[in-house]
Amino acid sequence: MDPLTLGSHRLIHLDLKGAPPKISYIEKLFPILRDWGATGILLEWEDTFPYMKDLKPLGGLSESSFATGAPYTFVEARQILDIAAECGLSVIPLVQTLGHMEFVLKYPEWSGLRELENFPSSMCPSQPEALPLVRNMLRQVIALHRPSELQYIHIGADEVWHMGLCVNCSRRASESKYGKAVLFLEHITAIARFLKETHPHIKVIMWDDMLRNLETNILQEYEMGSLVEPMVWHYNAREHFQLGPPLWDKFSCVFPRIWAASAFKGATGSCQLLPVIKHHVSNHEAWLSEIEQHGSKIQKFVGIAFTGWSRYDHYATLCELLPVSLPSLMACLKVWFGNGHYHGSSLVRRNHSTLMQETEFPGWQIFGGVTAFLNIRDRYRFIAFGDQVQTWLNPWQVQNRYTNPMQIQSLIPNVNELLNELHSLELYMRNNLDQIFFKSTVDEWIGSNISPIKCHLQQIKSDTEFQLSLGCCIKGIKKLQ
Repeated sequence: MDPLTLGSHRLIHLDLKGAPPKISYIEKLFPILRDWGATGILLEWEDTFPYMKDLKPLGGLSESSFATGAPYTFVEARQILDIAAECGLSVIPLVQTLGHMEFVLKYPEWSGLRELENFPSSMCPSQPEALPLVRNMLRQVIALHRPSELQYIHIGADEVWHMGLCVNCSRRASESKYGKAVLFLEHITAIARFLKETHPHIKVIMWDDMLRNLETNILQEYEMGSLVEPMVWHYNAREHFQLGPPLWDKFSCVFPRIWAASAFKGATGSCQLLPVIKHHVSNHEAWLSEIEQHGSKIQKFVGIAFTGWSRYDHYATLCELLPVSLPSLMACLKVWFGNGHYHGSSLVRRNHSTLMQETEFPGWQIFGGVTAFLNIRDRYRFIAFGDQVQTWLNPWQVQNRYTNPMQIQSLIPNVNELLNELHSLELYMRNNLDQIFFKSTVDEWIGSNISPIKCHLQQIKSDTEFQLSLGCCIKGIKKLQ
């Protein structure tokens, strides 16, 4: 395949709304990403950005910030950009502007901007305060960058789950020949025009999914091709890859410049702990095939973003941590470069399974710890939900003190062994997670994964010991008779 067909940009997506790393880790990470062939970072700040003045509650400096708790000051955020620049990596900030707005709409002062009162995910584009809020957010993020640094900005705009449902939006939709589409398009074009008027040198990128079902003539009428560059995202493996000719035929008529977005983590399960590397490699193979088949229709394929989601939304639990996902990223880059032209490190050409056994990527200790945890979790599930507990120590039997001690006595040594291993693993994980992440992330990962298992095992141990102390409960048997 002609290397130009693959575009010149290879962005690594850092989703900071989940497990944002410390600066010391970023200093180790960015040079490796450069050596592996990345050209830039797609930086999704969300609530880790140091918003100021009236937007201060939204960012990492806010005392009420909980989901990430990353205290990125303005100086530290600027330091991230400097590290990228030193590594020759461009930075494209990503600021959500309509959907995935939980980190804004959860606050009382902005909850009135919700499309639906009980759901903080989607902002109402008919609210007069909506656009000023978005413009303020964009101004502050852009102000962090030196003018010469910023060539693109990503305005999100994906997965707007609720639209056209409030009174004002419903009225506007009913009065338009395009229905609900007008709500989305007017909001997005207003944002894009604001950016082009205030920063004409900056190109605007957006996710493509909300555009896929819109007719070509509507997109052309709203001049979308001159305002934004769509980033077409698709994370499925080859056997389930479903974009196809109609999408490319339509987009090629509207957009002269188009991006792709694959995934190296965060796309196979909302609580996945280790990436399914086979799936992600297959996703990139499918993308290469898609570009080979339909790339000639596109005037300019700009490049690709290797997305790495940390949470499925602001309130979701963490999925794969960044350090454990680096072998997956390397494997995906290897696939990409195996079909193009590459001038970077020979590291990419190594087998990814070899890399996982070596200490060549920062945070490999966490990879080992998560692997150990998954082994313990499997053994825990075998005990806690296996036949032995379900047959002789189920809740009814515990409540009625009715069981056979002979059948449950072997639980104690097995449970103690797991508890001891969990205790050691927790110490190991806390120590190594603390080297990379902020305390809130460490507490969340331990609290979501290790603590519930420990609690359940301790309850099984307590129930077993109590039943063994009773012996075969004759009173319980008589009572049941």
